[in-house]
Amino acid sequence: MSAIDPPLQERVYHGLKADFLAGHFVPGKRIDIQDLANRHHSSKTPVREAAFIFVGEGLFVHHADGGFLVPILEPAELIELLDWHMQLLIAVLTTLKESAVRRALQPFSIVGGEASAVGAALRATEIFSSLAEATGNRHATHEVRRLNERLHYSRITETAETTGAEKELALFASMEVRSLRRATRRRVEAYHARKIAHLEKIIQLSQRRDKAIQSNGLEVSADPATR
Repeated sequence: MSAIDPPLQERVYHGLKADFLAGHFVPGKRIDIQDLANRHHSSKTPVREAAFIFVGEGLFVHHADGGFLVPILEPAELIELLDWHMQLLIAVLTTLKESAVRRALQPFSIVGGEASAVGAALRATEIFSSLAEATGNRHATHEVRRLNERLHYSRITETAETTGAEKELALFASMEVRSLRRATRRRVEAYHARKIAHLEKIIQLSQRRDKAIQSNGLEVSADPATR
């Protein structure tokens, strides 16, 4: 049993989760445990305890020099996460009635102003989590939210590099269709297919670049003038 006061440990954990969702961390950069301890008015021990929980949730990884960081996910891993997220949402939709889908998406159907990258990423999480919550299944809700948290920083990065993310999410929740349940399934598939296709293109370009570098290296080594 941990010697840490449970309320303190819980408070620090939820505080770090709020920091994570607010985009407080920089993927790939080592996290300063002392800075977080100061921020949450605690010692470093409960912060480390919370960080270890984050590792188990796939939100942090261990830094090579000790400590923790938010990982920069490779395109192949993001594809797997997106595909699993899509399959979960499709499964969720098969259990929901039309009225339940409309209630879940209605709060997100109005387009606001262009949100920040963090705001758009949070909105995506809330839309997808709302669908899962509509099932009344705690395990479905937990799994969908957990996957959204793992995708959170990749969404922030994507939104910062593109435009129209907020409009895309509003159109995703548009109610002006006869069967919103069927339309939502199509939108879920299209939303994820677009992102997966983009990542597959990145992988292909990377492979072509690597082959070109390898080919140039072989040509240089075979040139007598370079010997």
